[in-house]
Amino acid sequence: MTVLRSWVMDLGRHVEEKMSNKVPHFYFYGQLCYLNPLAEGVEFAFTKGYELSDDAKMLEFKGRKHVKSITFHSVAEAEENEDGIRHILNEAAILNEYHFKRKKQRSTK
Repeated sequence: MTVLRSWVMDLGRHVEEKMSNKVPHFYFYGQLCYLNPLAEGVEFAFTKGYELSDDAKMLEFKGRKHVKSITFHSVAEAEENEDGIRHILNEAAILNEYHFKRKKQRSTK
């Protein structure tokens, strides 16, 4: 979980981490993602996953409408997918910032 957390924190100084029910949630211009510890590994979930392109088909809905996630069973598995995960993280962050700024522009008119 530490490796995944460090990748999220690498997004920049605007990333905030908050704990809820022992699950770290990350915010970057709004809700971004969370790391859900499971018996078989760690679920890396994106709260607005339905908006992500996911060209590599790494993310799963798991019966949810908005959240998409990927479950890692080992640190090695996460590290093997680092490029893909960082791409998804960057896309999620860009979308959050875009929506935040767009919403702010509309409220100032």
